[in-house]
Amino acid sequence: MTTTTELRERFTHLDWPQQIGNLASTLARISSRASSPQYDELVGQLLREAALFIEWSAAHVPPALLLDLAPLQRELLLWRRLWPQTAPRELLALQARNYSDRLLRLADLA
Repeated sequence: MTTTTELRERFTHLDWPQQIGNLASTLARISSRASSPQYDELVGQLLREAALFIEWSAAHVPPALLLDLAPLQRELLLWRRLWPQTAPRELLALQARNYSDRLLRLADLA
C-alpha cells in the first residue's frame, strides 16, 4: 500500500481532468462496495482518499468545478466519520455513483 505522500506526489503530477477522473474512479469504487459489509474498511479508506483528491486538485480545477467539489468533500468527510452504518449503505452507493458520473461529464471524460 502506498503512503499518503506517495499518493499525493503521483496525483499532483496529473493534469486536472486526469485528477477528476481518478476522483470519479474512487467514487465508483465506493459505489460498488458500499453495499457490502465485507468492504467496510476499504470504503472508509476510499472515502478518505476521495476527500484528499479533492483537496489536492482544488488549485488546478476550473473555478466553476469548485462549486461541485467543496460540498462533495464535506459530504465525503461526514460519511467517513459515520462509516460504517448499516441503514444508509445503498444511499452512499447511489450518491457516490451519481457524483462519479457527474465529475466524468464535467471533466469531459465521459
